[in-house]
Amino acid sequence: MLSMGAAIKEYLDVIVQSKLTDKSKQSLTTADDKIKARSYETERLQLQRFLVFVWTMEIHIFTSIILFQTNIYISDGMTAPRKINVDPYNHSCSERRMTTNLYVDCSKRNFTSIPPLPKWATSVDLSNNEISMILFGNQFQGMSDLREIYLSDNPLEYVTVNLFKGLLNLSKLIIKNSLLYKQKTLVLDSLLAGLYNLKEFALTFKLPKNKKFSPVPCSFRYKSQPFEKIDALRFAEILEIDAALIKWQTHETSKMVIYQTKSLYLINGFVCFYGTLTNRQFYYMPFLEMTIIDNMFLTSKLTDDFITTQKHLQHLAIYGQNIPYGYAIDLIYNVTISISDLYKLNTLLLNGISNGIRLEFHCSLGLNNLTALNSLETVSMIGNSLSFNSAEECDKFPKSLQHLNLQNNCFSSYDINFSVLFFNKQIKTLNASNQNRCSFKSHHMEWNTERFLTQPAIKTANVYALEWFVLTNSKEPLHFGDSSDFYPNLTYMDLSSNNKVISKIPSFFSSCRPSMKFLNMSNCEISEIEEHSFSNFSKLEILDLSSNMLGSMGCVYSDRLKNLVSLRILNIADNQIKCSNNHTVRSMRNLQRINISNNELQRFDTSLEYNLNLEYIDLSKNKISKLSEDNMGNLDAIAGQQNVEVILSGNVLLCTCETLQFLQWMMKTKVKLVKRYAYQCSYSNGSITTLKEISHIYNSLNNECTHKSTLIIFISAIIIIIIACFLVMVSGILLYKFRWQIRYFYYKTKIKIPYKPTSRGYEQIFEYDVFISYASEDYEIARAGTLNELESKRGLRACIHERDFQPGESIALNISKGIRSSRRTILFVSGNFLNSEWCMYELNIARMESLHSKRKLILTVMIENISYASIPVDVLDIINTYTYLQYPANNNDKDVNVFWNKCAEFVLEN
Repeated sequence: MLSMGAAIKEYLDVIVQSKLTDKSKQSLTTADDKIKARSYETERLQLQRFLVFVWTMEIHIFTSIILFQTNIYISDGMTAPRKINVDPYNHSCSERRMTTNLYVDCSKRNFTSIPPLPKWATSVDLSNNEISMILFGNQFQGMSDLREIYLSDNPLEYVTVNLFKGLLNLSKLIIKNSLLYKQKTLVLDSLLAGLYNLKEFALTFKLPKNKKFSPVPCSFRYKSQPFEKIDALRFAEILEIDAALIKWQTHETSKMVIYQTKSLYLINGFVCFYGTLTNRQFYYMPFLEMTIIDNMFLTSKLTDDFITTQKHLQHLAIYGQNIPYGYAIDLIYNVTISISDLYKLNTLLLNGISNGIRLEFHCSLGLNNLTALNSLETVSMIGNSLSFNSAEECDKFPKSLQHLNLQNNCFSSYDINFSVLFFNKQIKTLNASNQNRCSFKSHHMEWNTERFLTQPAIKTANVYALEWFVLTNSKEPLHFGDSSDFYPNLTYMDLSSNNKVISKIPSFFSSCRPSMKFLNMSNCEISEIEEHSFSNFSKLEILDLSSNMLGSMGCVYSDRLKNLVSLRILNIADNQIKCSNNHTVRSMRNLQRINISNNELQRFDTSLEYNLNLEYIDLSKNKISKLSEDNMGNLDAIAGQQNVEVILSGNVLLCTCETLQFLQWMMKTKVKLVKRYAYQCSYSNGSITTLKEISHIYNSLNNECTHKSTLIIFISAIIIIIIACFLVMVSGILLYKFRWQIRYFYYKTKIKIPYKPTSRGYEQIFEYDVFISYASEDYEIARAGTLNELESKRGLRACIHERDFQPGESIALNISKGIRSSRRTILFVSGNFLNSEWCMYELNIARMESLHSKRKLILTVMIENISYASIPVDVLDIINTYTYLQYPANNNDKDVNVFWNKCAEFVLEN
């Protein structure tokens, strides 16, 4: 069938060429010539229709024979016919059904034509195939539910205008990277006729890989159909089109079709280009909210009104590529002028405009038009070779600006910190990385200039809203400000690759940035960290100080890291470090990764005892001969809980009697020793081998060191005993220290407490108003007084152990249940109370309940005077923490009544 299509195409070309004589190829000026031309064209079209009709009939006949019925019988003439099943749909396409939608995926299957498709499909993906021509329009016939078609990345050169006919529900049509520019008679309003529900449309072109690039101005192409008159796209909300499909708007506004498009992605592409963009190309799209203009390398001019009519515009992105020097800065200025009245604009991207030649940018000219754009939050000017010729005050950015990207330009560190950041303290993210695109003479080598010091804001605290900051590859010394600069929200800071411009981190560095979580100062040749430089970095999680000169500080660098209690990742590789303190990472309980590779360590003395979350430690390329017993024990302790990796490659380890335990540890440990079999090991005679046969090496050494084995075993036993005793002691201490918590939680699991729903959530239903704790000797005051004063007179429900405890249950469970089921607890403290084991039990359980429920629970009543020396610590803690009452010693009725009133008020208090 494909060969027939090629034959028809070739035959048509021959017929047309034979009709076009030499005379007809000349310019047709006379009426006869024009009549002949029309007759030739009419004859060609009639012939084309006839051949297409013939071919279509052949296809229908062939299809009817094949698909007359799905059950076909075949026979070899010798046996009875046998039945086979024929599925009319192509099984090489995958189908996925979700509720009422059927998604058909025919992409990446090297199809050269559209295969048969299920009529009820709602989405069809035919992208990334080899479809070059679609001559007939019946491929989607009858697919009334179809809403999405993807035909991108096909070498598509021709499509019939009836291809999408009848697809009234089609809302998304994507045809990217096609070769349809070869179809000179392509009329999109005919191709898309009737698609009034089309909401998203993409049509872009690409050149064949073997075709030399030679773009021409768009004015010489596609004269047959102005893009603005395509009614089918009137309601399209998203358009992605090539510049070849956009036209200049004429002055005949009465004939203009107004588009409802909200998102426009315009590729000033490879087929043709516009050298100048004006408002005439966007006038008929007044509702745009997002505009992206890509591949601006052939556009040398944007008029200063090119997008002024788009009052709804929120996002504008212009991606250029090497615009000539004379036009680049004017283009940037004209863009800012054009958007000066677009008060809804939220994002402005002007990236890759310049060709690498340094552009002198003036804030007063380039940014003055942005001042009133109070919705503008994001500005990106990446890769534009911008620089300031003199001290600039970039105070024209709107106060709404939060995100600024200036990477890959020519700004100095002074420009970034003073000209930009100092005058825009509201900025939250600033990316100023890679300011090395062009060579320039520094004009702000010293920060202590008269101009800088005369700024009145410097005399008081300068509070910045900055949260994310990157400044890399600077060629000038970096200035960290001073103690008056404050960045309370700064969490991410990358100052890497500023080599030879940072030598010391000042002492106020962390106090100005207390919220820092990520800090990268690698490759900066830092040789000094002052004493308090990191003292206030309690929230720092990731620190990269690799490729510096911290080794010049000796072991002092370890002391500078002791306050990094939240650190998870530490990288101090390549620093010429020769020593490590035992306490270097002791305070970093959350530490997961350590990289201390490529240094000069002979021993790794850092304790890992408290770093139980450690997952990775890189000690490669040092001078380490073995790990200490503490290191091995610490790593084994970690490996017992989670996976941990250790890298020791690049060290020359020792294979001697002194390292026999280390070799044995490497064989048996659960710690993952990365590329262990490639580790090098040196014998006492100086010979070197690898640890590929580590078991053989160990056995040989073990035989040689037999006389030392007893000592080694003895030492190992002592270590094990010490560790075991330590663990037992710690366990005993912990059990004693938390004995009440353990008892409380144990009985808590056995008690079911009822709850009721309220407007504030679920609240506990209390069985009693108050739990009474007293010694049996104090029966008259505690029990009798409660029954008479709180229950009889004041209507409260008290829990009293003689009356309310459940028979048959343990006393401890009854106490726990009574306290948890009571709104309050009153302790009647006396000498008898302090001597009662169960009274003290009730006191501690009540204290645990108050602590964990966060309720105001305990009221202490002192029945008699007791000296502080005889009161236990637990009771003193309650007396000193909570207000207590003194029972009236004179038994005066009025005083007693006041006392019980206060008790009742405590019980009923919310």
